[in-house]
Amino acid sequence: MKAWKISGAIILIFWLVVTAIIWFRKVDGAGVVQTVPIKEITLLIWLACAVPVIIGYLIWLIILKKKS
Repeated sequence: MKAWKISGAIILIFWLVVTAIIWFRKVDGAGVVQTVPIKEITLLIWLACAVPVIIGYLIWLIILKKKS
């Protein structure tokens, strides 16, 4: 259970840092100026990538709860 909490905290911090980078950048890697609608679309894509990770963590939690 301790490993689950530590790895979850690391993933959460990583996800928040990348989210902040996406939100506060002015120009992306292709040189496109980032407007608010473009930032929102990018954050939705980033969230869609995080959903499978969240589901995996919930499955891991359920397995850990059943073992103890």
